[in-house]
Amino acid sequence: MTHPDPLTAHVRRLGNHELNELLVQLPKPTFAALVEVALARPVLPAGLMVRYEPAPGVDGWAVVACAPRRRLGTLTRDRDRGSQVVWRAWTRAGDPVQISGISSWRRRGDAAAALAWVTPASRARFLALAAHVRGLADPQLHNLLRALPRAVFDQLLDAAYAAEGTAA
Repeated sequence: MTHPDPLTAHVRRLGNHELNELLVQLPKPTFAALVEVALARPVLPAGLMVRYEPAPGVDGWAVVACAPRRRLGTLTRDRDRGSQVVWRAWTRAGDPVQISGISSWRRRGDAAAALAWVTPASRARFLALAAHVRGLADPQLHNLLRALPRAVFDQLLDAAYAAEGTAA
């Protein structure tokens, strides 16, 4: 029988903001490597709710992030060279969204994810990084946490084991 690991359980219970504040204390090369893996491709992370509202004057939709409400940009329908319907994303400033050479998507949701990815107000990258770290296996999470400055790691351990000893 395995016992739950108080450290990894504690880290996974941290709020998104608290977890990301912890991660930015990693050494720059470690943080950069984590970000490269965790944010390798645009995703619409859990916790980011978007709504599509009619966009006056265009064949498309305004994309709005919810709670709190923030307008991210617009999605429009277009045709590719093979006459297939594709979606294009536009920032609030009217700039086209292009990620890794991709500027059109077959699905509206994929175009919305790309738009959220390039819009800091959406917090998509912030949420994706926290979700990635929570999804690491215990040994991987331990390796990552050991890279924290010693004082930060010690405080984290103290908090994890104090939380374990408290009654629920």
